[in-house]
Amino acid sequence: MAANPETGTELRPSGSRLDLIHATVAAISRHGLSSLTSAKIAGIAGHTAASINFHFGSKEALLLATLREVSEEFAAELAAVLEEAGSDPLHGLLGIIDASLGRRLSESRKVAVWYAFLSESNARNDYQRICGDRDAAYCQTVMQLCRQLIADQGLEGWPDAEAVSLGLTGLVDQLWQGILFAGDDFDREAAKRQCRAYLRSVFPWLADRIQAISPASAKTRAVVPEATAEPALRHTLPAWLYHNDEFHDLEKEKLFLPSWQIVCHASELAEAGDFVAFEFFGLRGFVIRDETGSLRAFHNVCAHRAHAVVSGERGHCARFLTCRYHGWTYHLDGRNRSVSAPDTFPKFDRSNFGLQPIELELFMGMVFVRFQSGEPSVAERMQPHRAELSHYRIEQMVPLADLWVRDLEIDWKNVVENYVEDYHFPIGHPGLSALMEPKYDRAILPGGTIRLSHRMRQQPLRSWSAERYAALLPVIEHLPDDLRRRWTYFGLLPNVYFDIYPEWMDFFQVIPVGPGRARLRARTYGFPDDRREMKAARYLCSRLNERVQAEDEVLTRSVQRGLESGAYTRGILSDKEIVLAGFQEWIRARLPVTRLMQAPVRSSVAVRNAAMAR
Repeated sequence: MAANPETGTELRPSGSRLDLIHATVAAISRHGLSSLTSAKIAGIAGHTAASINFHFGSKEALLLATLREVSEEFAAELAAVLEEAGSDPLHGLLGIIDASLGRRLSESRKVAVWYAFLSESNARNDYQRICGDRDAAYCQTVMQLCRQLIADQGLEGWPDAEAVSLGLTGLVDQLWQGILFAGDDFDREAAKRQCRAYLRSVFPWLADRIQAISPASAKTRAVVPEATAEPALRHTLPAWLYHNDEFHDLEKEKLFLPSWQIVCHASELAEAGDFVAFEFFGLRGFVIRDETGSLRAFHNVCAHRAHAVVSGERGHCARFLTCRYHGWTYHLDGRNRSVSAPDTFPKFDRSNFGLQPIELELFMGMVFVRFQSGEPSVAERMQPHRAELSHYRIEQMVPLADLWVRDLEIDWKNVVENYVEDYHFPIGHPGLSALMEPKYDRAILPGGTIRLSHRMRQQPLRSWSAERYAALLPVIEHLPDDLRRRWTYFGLLPNVYFDIYPEWMDFFQVIPVGPGRARLRARTYGFPDDRREMKAARYLCSRLNERVQAEDEVLTRSVQRGLESGAYTRGILSDKEIVLAGFQEWIRARLPVTRLMQAPVRSSVAVRNAAMAR
């Protein structure tokens, strides 16, 4: 066995990769390493052997990933134990014993993985490379805890801390060998009592405390439930993530500030001096077109005393920007133009007091900003969809309706998860189901984008809006045949989505405003078209989607109540929720604390996440 109280340096696997790792654990336990084949692993996982090469490149890489996963799982558990033990070395040692011999970490199949690599001569180098440093750090941690217990008693030289720690780690290792041969019928509670008896014998002054601290009262965290015996199942994120204020703060830092957020369409900034303002997590910004025709984005904060430089949602500045607090002015490219009452200041370089820029990207006519560097460019991430999107000529569109904003007492993840799956369509959206064929295209790409698409039925089911929309929708000449009767949705994770219809499109943005609260922001764009059939089609499309929105709000409010009730921990996902699973996997990869089934103790979510990300 081996584990460093710190976790590994790589992001933990999830989704299909984790399914294959669970299957490999079972396969190693059953067959050992030398006779293990890809077919045996795939058979247990319910996948094809080709999926191993797709996700890992080779069987050998999967084996190493499996060793790394059980090692990092052990490391994360012990890191949590030590964190919650705080400065109490006895609670730390007892927590290590309880975790090491708990069913989650010492499941007989996982124990078999450790010993399989140790016993195969051609696998020992791999074991040492992956686990060697963790082994050494684990032993060092146990020895330091023993040394602290001895020093706290004012003793020197006896007992010998190194000898005591070697005795304890050796005892645990011997008990693990018992688990290897006895399987999960092994009496773990008796094993824990043996370890406590050993500590009482070497630390007699602590005998009463050791006896008093039972496994149930030791300061250890709630244990994550066992991995399912059916590794092909996909699990949802745990419920606590949807209403926890500390996790909301972590999402802001790790997911949203480094992500690209949509502001508007370039056509909304037609002339020099046109601006559109926005707010995001309390940060104020605006996009403006400068005198050269370039688009720029700035924090809406005057360099003098932090007053907003522009006011309102959108507007126009004829020649320059003026702060309405003290009259400082700025060129449209953000440079400081003038300072009111300059003689009242010491001499200073005005070039150091311009507006602070925000990173901006223009993609197919849509204007994006981000407040921190992080994810790749929008163009890079959306490249797989560019050819299809180009048919719609989005960059040539103009706004067809006002900006739509709606606040909901629903967590942003709940909103997105509902948006990206069609499992609920037949029951939840009868009008939409009446219009669309049952077949639904679903895809989530490695770059963190999604594509969902469905074709209209040749003959809609009974629904006034669906029947009339299908009958009145005109042919959009610049679209290929396959797109003329198709609705497609594209997403840029975490929270920017595009609803693309033959006759128009909109962006749909889900902004967290607090734990369990979200703001929806959307606007529709298209080509001016006064034909009666086009006006009717757009009206009916809006009517259908307004009904869908109302239905979704009923559904997601109920889900939110269930997530906050305490009666739900996590669920499982169907193949119709494959994009939802990918969305949650994207979050897990960036926030490993999401693997915990229960919320960590107060004020520790960020600390736990950092420890698990190492």
